[in-house]
Amino acid sequence: MKSETTHDLIAQLVKITTKLNGLEKVPVDFGTQELLHPSEIHTIEAVGNQFNTVTAISNYFGITKGAVSQVITKLHKKNYIRKERNEAYPKEVILSLTDKGKKAYETHKKLHEIMDSGMTEFLDSYPEEWIQTFQTMLVQFEKQIDKYMHLGDLIKFL
Repeated sequence: MKSETTHDLIAQLVKITTKLNGLEKVPVDFGTQELLHPSEIHTIEAVGNQFNTVTAISNYFGITKGAVSQVITKLHKKNYIRKERNEAYPKEVILSLTDKGKKAYETHKKLHEIMDSGMTEFLDSYPEEWIQTFQTMLVQFEKQIDKYMHLGDLIKFL
């Protein structure tokens, strides 16, 4: 493959990544007359999907318990999440959604159904083998990107 093609492909991936990152910064009203940031609605989604402790959410997202706790505290103050001590293990707090949290969860779920159906319709226009190849390539792209996670260290040697 020509290096020009590789460069164009990487440029397109960067463009897509930039757009996805932009989406992750836009707060949205999920039917509660209140804007929620993506980190908040995704935490609500996790609790709605039965990830009901800070540790479970931390493991699910691959982020620190401290980061999860900050979002949980905000959502608790905004009345989206209920916190209750686990009677069997008092150090643990069990999380659940309030009615307001359930409303946001359901609206977010419907939004993803619409988005996912559009993407499914788009992908259905391609042969299954192409989709499998594309998925394999994305995994390999991720592995290539992982090699450059410490780019600063690499630049020292140039």
